[in-house]
Amino acid sequence: MKPFFKIAMGVIALSFVQQASADATIRLTGSTAFRAGVHKGIIALFGGAANVKIATGMTSSNGFNTAATQSGYEGADYTTIQGTTFSGISGTVTIQCSWSGSATGIADLDANTNIAFIPAATAAGASGTGYTSAANTTGSVNSATENATATIAFSDVFVDSTPTPLADLTDHVVAVIPFCWVANKGTTGITSITQQQARAILTKNQPKSLFTGVSTDTDLVLAVGRDNGSGTRITCLAETKYGASTPVQQYKITTATGVNTIAQLWPVGDGIGSTSGGNGGYASGSSIRTIMAATSNTSSLQLKNAAGTNVGAATRNVTLMSSLGISDANTSVTNGATRLAYEGVLYDGTNPDLIYRGAYTLWGYLHLYTKPTVTADEQALVDGLTTQLDDPAVLGSAGLRYSQMFVSRTSDGALVGP
Repeated sequence: MKPFFKIAMGVIALSFVQQASADATIRLTGSTAFRAGVHKGIIALFGGAANVKIATGMTSSNGFNTAATQSGYEGADYTTIQGTTFSGISGTVTIQCSWSGSATGIADLDANTNIAFIPAATAAGASGTGYTSAANTTGSVNSATENATATIAFSDVFVDSTPTPLADLTDHVVAVIPFCWVANKGTTGITSITQQQARAILTKNQPKSLFTGVSTDTDLVLAVGRDNGSGTRITCLAETKYGASTPVQQYKITTATGVNTIAQLWPVGDGIGSTSGGNGGYASGSSIRTIMAATSNTSSLQLKNAAGTNVGAATRNVTLMSSLGISDANTSVTNGATRLAYEGVLYDGTNPDLIYRGAYTLWGYLHLYTKPTVTADEQALVDGLTTQLDDPAVLGSAGLRYSQMFVSRTSDGALVGP
């Protein structure tokens, strides 16, 4: 087994720990692809959901609403967890999470940017402990009303793959995140995607025949994806050799009652990185998994350009494709999407040796980034999550154990080998 390198500067820096107070509030941000695993790890460090009060919410693009269930908590864009039984920290401990994407989280942590969190008082006001008593958002109201700075960011990419490559942060590699390509519900005749095909649809829409080899398959295949603050996007672009920072042609989808009705080339000025038509994308994988679970092959979809003008006079059939973190991909597939083999290898989360041994290469390391100096409470959380995220029961299908890797890579999209 070949261990991956640890960054020496990080080990040195973490020895400089500030004194902590009796109660603690720690704020996390970054990767949406691994939020389920981190949420599970936090619950485990409190000794179980029965020991905490929880508040959850979603971003505006997801309608804000969340369910008061374990899956609702694990898939939420915003969470606040509060209790008095946290391992290694005394007093009342409040963990606030605001998941925005790997690159966005790194930039916000490095620049001390205020970002949105659900207030601690909202969790404290939950009707009881556990998932079903969570103060979940309902009625399309934004619950993330507190603005504050995060002190920890999770990322599925290296700092030097992001738009802030010189960020002064300490890196801890704690797990491995698999990603999967999926096609939306109702897709027929397509079961796999290659690097070349991925690069093709990221460059412009393509005929379905590119995937089937059938001349009469003239329906279009379109790319749907994340904004350029997303580690999921960076991992996909690096792994397929498209170029991690190369502009893409992605579509913004309008969905109604399980049917995708409009595909607009992503508009300029609509979110992070949308400086040219098509280069924007969704802020969270949870938005895309809903799109992938809807049909668009019933002659019901209207194409539009980035300015919003119709392309073609009639609606048409299309296939939508996206690369998602394994948790969001699995949810999409459960709800009707098609999982695609990548470079001839199908990964569904039940066959981890495909990644541990190097046969499947669409994956990234999960990095936990901190400032060079941390408090004792922050260090306790880092140590606790490092331990929890090496536990298969905590990881579930969200990730794989870093300690079990027989192969490694030195950068995002780099050669995988022993």
